[in-house]
Amino acid sequence: MLVKEIQAEGRVSGFYLIMDSQLRTAKNGTLYATLRLADKTGEIAMKVWELSTEVFNELKIGRVIKVEATAKIFNGALQLEASGKDDFFRVCQENQYDPALFLRATDLELDALWSELEQARAEVRISCYQALLQHFFSNEEFRKKFETSPAALRHHHVYLGGLLEHTVGVTKICLTVAANYPGVNKDLLVTGALLHDVGKLQSYQVGPGFSGTDQGRLVGHLVLGIQMVTEAVASLRSTSGAEFFPPEYEWPLLHLLASHHGLKEWGSPVEPASLEACILHHADYLDAEVSKYLEALRKHPADGGNWTNYDQNLQKSVYLPFIDRGAEEEAEA
Repeated sequence: MLVKEIQAEGRVSGFYLIMDSQLRTAKNGTLYATLRLADKTGEIAMKVWELSTEVFNELKIGRVIKVEATAKIFNGALQLEASGKDDFFRVCQENQYDPALFLRATDLELDALWSELEQARAEVRISCYQALLQHFFSNEEFRKKFETSPAALRHHHVYLGGLLEHTVGVTKICLTVAANYPGVNKDLLVTGALLHDVGKLQSYQVGPGFSGTDQGRLVGHLVLGIQMVTEAVASLRSTSGAEFFPPEYEWPLLHLLASHHGLKEWGSPVEPASLEACILHHADYLDAEVSKYLEALRKHPADGGNWTNYDQNLQKSVYLPFIDRGAEEEAEA
């Protein structure tokens, strides 16, 4: 049973990837586990009551398990429940499940996304920024990783091609905003948009699901991205001369990478201090937030009514207004 098929209370059986696993102590002193299970159709929480530490140690993040459990409603949302005293799971080896169950891919055409990215790149006129983008996007190994990486591990664009889709979305928003306001350095903005999440290539890895690398968990994708761009700039200077990439072009770009999360409490080491950094931050936030709503709608069954189930990412249910666009179009005709 796929996660999206779990729509009511009852027995559940299926193969799921463990995304999170926490051991906790109940009020009565017994141990229980809170898990987050996933397949390519979505995620669901699970609680395992009264289990031993030996059993919990088998429930490691990144493992695929075959689960026999019960779906129950808790605080308005469905979750799975099982007793640690029962044989509610078994750990699966690689040849015991279909990897396609866990690696959802973008619904958009990769060729179309690459075409939009290249079109945006072609609009950049400043030569050092052109060369920097060429350094990355002309590398076939880089492109392959870029088109298969997710854009995040939990909150948005969590699928193969998610990073490419998100980058194109952010860049298109930036171009639209730049056209509405005078004084925007479009070359700087577009270069920052195309490279703002480049550090995620070193932060995430693909297996039966998506997980963080050691370097990603230790320093984060902002630092890794700045390091990658700094190294690329140094390489360009070594071949074309120090004057080819002046510091006054490098530092504003690095600022965009460092500040695109917007607020320090959201993970930015600095907050936006330039017009272009302000635009990039809001474009990044908008594209990520919209993707969360789209994901909630994607999981919603056609006959599910005007409200989705409670969405963990959004911390709310999403409303679908009933608007018969077909009737409206007929009336206009």
